[in-house]
Formats: sequence, structure tokens, C-alpha cells
Amino acid sequence: MPTSDMEFPSWADTFVNTWLELFWDETWKGEDEAIAILEREMIGARYSYIKEGMILKAFQLYKWYEPIGFKSFKQYCEKRLKKPIFYAKKTIEAAQTAWRLLTEGFTELPDNVSQAQSLRSSARRVSQECDETVSCWEKVLETSKSEGKPLTANYIERTVTGEELKPMANAKIPRSDWDKLAKKAKDMGKSTQELLHEVVKDYLGGEKDLSPEPEDSEPSENTKVEPASPEVEAAWTNDLNLLLQENSVTNQRYYDAPPDD
Repeated sequence: MPTSDMEFPSWADTFVNTWLELFWDETWKGEDEAIAILEREMIGARYSYIKEGMILKAFQLYKWYEPIGFKSFKQYCEKRLKKPIFYAKKTIEAAQTAWRLLTEGFTELPDNVSQAQSLRSSARRVSQECDETVSCWEKVLETSKSEGKPLTANYIERTVTGEELKPMANAKIPRSDWDKLAKKAKDMGKSTQELLHEVVKDYLGGEKDLSPEPEDSEPSENTKVEPASPEVEAAWTNDLNLLLQENSVTNQRYYDAPPDD
């Protein structure tokens, strides 16, 4: 229970007040409209990324970061909010997507940034000439209801594009190389996974379709796998670093938002 001498950050005031109203003062207890009001607040919290994206866009557009000592929106996000710039931009795009749906009359929206981004990118794959976001979202909601399946980012992409997602795999690389990759990805405004995927695709020849290995080529559980020698690991690391250097030059991604100072 919070006491009067406890100090909370100013942004936590709403949480403290909610706790007091619900469990100490019992403001809502016995109120007929309590359920409806509190449910409305929970649904609003479910779509909180929309408000966050709007505020982020306002800070970027009006340069509200300058009066508080930051030279760029990127610096503000990373130093003040502790958020990578690519995440802030994705949140803005997700908010724009959800706001578009809301103004079109939808009462059910993507639950989070990941789902909104999946809808945005999938709709662009359907058509680059016109915005198909609304029709694609209608299709997703109808299909989800008829199939009785929950909405996820992967489900949205599969429903809109009609493509089955390829299974993912994990790979272990030295932490030092991962940290270098993460730094390059951050500088390019991408996630580490996005950049790693691009590096692998470039190394394999872009979109070239490789024939799958025969099923009987999979090693059995009893097959002994020899660890790579230090020389081989060093060669792999050198190749990866070379690929990253090439990729940072040839695969820059630009955003719709205006460039930072």
C-alpha cells in the first residue's frame, strides 16, 4: 500500500490514483456504471500505442524536443525516452494506420504496434498504387471471425497476402558480433533482426529460391556434430563483418518522416 511519504515519478500519478480509487477509497464499489466506465478505460489502454504515436509525431513535427535540450528527434527518443529511433517511427506509423481505421468506422483495431505494422506492410504488398488498408482489415476481421482464430501479426500477414510464413530458426553468433550488428542496425533505423535477415538474403543471392534439402539429409539425434575450429569461426566472423560493411552502404532505408537535424 502506498504511504503518504512515498515519492513516485509524476507520470505514475494516474496509477497511484487508480489504485487508491479501486482498493483503498473503493470509489467504484457499488456504482452501477463502474463496470462500463472501467471497461472503457481498459479498452483505451489496449490501444494506447495510438496515443503514444500521436504524441511522438507531435514532438517530431513541432520539434518540442529542442526546448528541453535535445538537438534532434532521434537524440530525444534514445536519450530521453530510452527508445530506439526505429521503434519510435514504427509506433508513429502504427498509430497512423489505426487512426485511419478508426476514422473509417472500425471499432476493433490492431492490438499493438506489431499488428498495425503487419497490416500496413501487407496492404502495400497487395497494391502500391492505392491504399488497400481498409479493405485488407475488413478481410482480416471477417476471416478471423469465421475461422475462430485470434489476431496476431503473422495471421494478419498470411490472411492479407495469402502466403504461408516460412518457419524461423535461431542461430548463435558471438556476442561481440551481435553487438556490432545491433549498432549498425540502430544507425540505419532498423531492428537487429531486420538487418541480419537482409545480410543473409544478400549473401544467398537476394530472393533466389534455394532447393530444400532432402528429408533424409537431416542428422539424427545420435549424429555427432563436430564444433567449428577457431580458424573457421574467425573466417565466418570476418565474412560477416565484410557483409555488414557492404550492407550498410547499399541497403539504407528511408522513412516517410522528415529527416532529423
